[in-house]
Amino acid sequence: MLIFGLFEQSIELEQALAELEEFSVLNEQILIVFMDQNKQGSNKQHPPPHDFEVGVACATGAAVIGASLGFTLMLGPILCGIIGAFTGFVTGLSVSKLLNKAKNHKTLKESRQQVIIVIESPESLTSQITAILRRYQALSIGVPGK
Repeated sequence: MLIFGLFEQSIELEQALAELEEFSVLNEQILIVFMDQNKQGSNKQHPPPHDFEVGVACATGAAVIGASLGFTLMLGPILCGIIGAFTGFVTGLSVSKLLNKAKNHKTLKESRQQVIIVIESPESLTSQITAILRRYQALSIGVPGK
């Protein structure tokens, strides 16, 4: 009988395989398949914001605020608007790059490679093997005919 288990690549998978070997399942009876992740499809659906556009938007807002404040300051509205635009652009660009970097780092951490293991065993050992797979946090377990 064949038993299928879906895992994320982690230490639990290694522990499950070690316990299966202790349970007298031979290496020749286990097939491990690493799944390929399609990263191109997810990027096409949700394109990341462009850092330059965020910087220009912040520069526009800061220039308006700087020009408005410039009417009461000694430097005047034109010079305060230019200073505000430069400050807004640098701030917006920096914040956008930091947020995108943190977001990309988070998605890389979260997306682990998935692994399918196929175990060939006698039908009498099916319940014990599925219990071992469940104990080590298999995402799903499949047994043909059940």
